[in-house]
Order: sequence, then structure tokens, then C-alpha cells
Amino acid sequence: MAKLQSPFVDFDLYSDFYALVRQIPKGMVTTYGNLARALGDVVAARACGYMLSVNPDPIGTPCYKVVKAGGEVGKFTHPLGTAEKSRRLQNDGIAIEDGRIVNFESICFDDFDSDNTLQKMREEQERMAPLISLEDDFSTSEIAAVDVSYDDEFGYGAMVINRARNTEIRHKKMESRFPYIPGYLTYREFKFIRELAGEYSGLLLVDGNGFLHPRHIGLASFTGVMLGIPTIGVAKSLLLGRREGDWIYNGLERSAYMLRKNCVISAGHRISLDSAATFINEKYNGKYPEILKIAHNESVKLRLGQI
Repeated sequence: MAKLQSPFVDFDLYSDFYALVRQIPKGMVTTYGNLARALGDVVAARACGYMLSVNPDPIGTPCYKVVKAGGEVGKFTHPLGTAEKSRRLQNDGIAIEDGRIVNFESICFDDFDSDNTLQKMREEQERMAPLISLEDDFSTSEIAAVDVSYDDEFGYGAMVINRARNTEIRHKKMESRFPYIPGYLTYREFKFIRELAGEYSGLLLVDGNGFLHPRHIGLASFTGVMLGIPTIGVAKSLLLGRREGDWIYNGLERSAYMLRKNCVISAGHRISLDSAATFINEKYNGKYPEILKIAHNESVKLRLGQI
């Protein structure tokens, strides 16, 4: 069966974002929230702050024009910090009193010409979610795990495959042009998984959620649908839903199993939640899967130049 394609799998959100910052007119400012909404989702506000902090061209991309909601000048990644940010704003003719922009509401720009990229990604997730199967259709003859670690510019992926009598380890280093945004981990990490597991057909454990997701298609589920393989999401922390006993509910739906504090199991694709929880619990003696620990350690070693 032909694998699915997505126009957003290797998307450069940094360039998209910096193009928005360059639209802020002289004599005006904007906020992190306005930029996040222009990208397509206000949940990206923290990521906007991060991307500004690593802006490689602070002259051409005037990050000093981005202030806090309410008009507070806020921090600035510069040796002189907020004082330098204020100086640059005043050079643009913007008045500041007591650390706040004067007449903030009248000079706060939000009329961006935007592609609303995150909204389009959200719409893609919603179109793909019905393709997920939570019926058991998997074998345990091959079990693999994948994890990715990062520095500011690159991602470092590792995949560990356990077969009957041997273990294979794969590595992949690539430029990373998509920051962490809750609900959009897929568009940060799937390109690494695709490169590592593109020809793999067994059961894959993914460091992330599956069905436990705002749109029911976390990284593990997206991976399963895109590659056509059975997947299980194994997250290290609970970021969504409410706990009732050992089960996690997202609204009224039973969406994940809390094996332990640092091990949240959700069905990805071609497996039910009950089967995913039973498999992880029995295979790894009620602990976080060792194979995922190995994948994580391999990704870190790759990042540190030890491989």
C-alpha cells in the first residue's frame, strides 16, 4: 500500500515566523499572542518567544518590536537586555513610560498577511484522524522504538529494532526548523521517524502520545497512519486529560493508561488501548520500556557527538 504524504512533514516554521515579524511597520509593535494567532494558533505563543530568542538576523527581523500583552516592553536577548530593547523602540518613535508602551492599543499591529500554517496543520490532523484504526492488527515478532533529541539547530533521531536474535540501531541527524508546540509535535518529529522507519513494518513504540491528543492524532497515531504500521504512544508525562484510577479520559473518552508517573500509554494505530496497555505492562514488567530508554540514550549520544 502506498504511504500517505503531507506537505507539512518537513515544514520550516522559523522562516514562516520571521517573515511575519518583518511585517511589523515602523513605529508599531506587536505581541507574542498576535504572532501566534497569525501562525494559526495562540498556543504557539511560547514557541514564538523561543524563535525570537534565537533570531539569527535581529536587524533584518526586528524582534525588539515584539512586546508583552498589555504593552510591557519585556525581555530582550541582548547583552544590555530590556534597556537596549527600549532604546531601539524609542528610536522608532515609540514612547515608553515605566517599562510600558505609551498608547499601546493604538500602535499594536495585528494585520498580518499570513498563511495560517498551524490552522492548516490542524485541519490536516482532523482529516487524518478518522483513518486511525484502534482494532488489533499487529504482531510482536518485531518491536522497535524511536526517539529524537534536539539542540537549537538540529534534531538527532535514533531507532532500536529488536528481532528474534538480533538488535539493530539506526541514527539520523537533520536540521530542525520546527519548535516544540503543544499539539503539533508531529510536524517537529515525524520527518525523523519517516527517515528511520520508512521501510519498517513491525510494531513501533513512539516517544509521544497517540489517540490521547486534542484532535485524537498525536505523533504515534500520525506515524502509524502515514507509514501504515502498528504503533503505540508512550509519553513521559501527562499533558492532557483527567485521571480516573489508572485510566486517562479526554472528555468522555478513555484515551490512555497511566502505567506509572513517567509512562503514559495510548493507542497509536492498528492496536486497541487495552492491548497496548497490556502489552507494555507485561513485556516490560510494569516499567517504562527499556527499548525506548535505549533509543533515547542513542539519540543523546548522537547529539553529543559520541557516535
